Amino acid sequence: MKDEKTRLLAEARRCRGLAASITDPEVIDRLAALAEEYERRANASPDAKD
Repeated sequence: MKDEKTRLLAEARRCRGLAASITDPEVIDRLAALAEEYERRANASPDAKD
């Protein structure tokens, strides 16, 4: 679903934005990992080629 892909990519952007606003390295790493997972899931969605 395109809506699902859009939602997942929005969550990835949100995680990256949060990571840019903090200084705790562990939290930054965790948010980066979450962003990567959201992007992986978005790219694996059926409409990934859209």
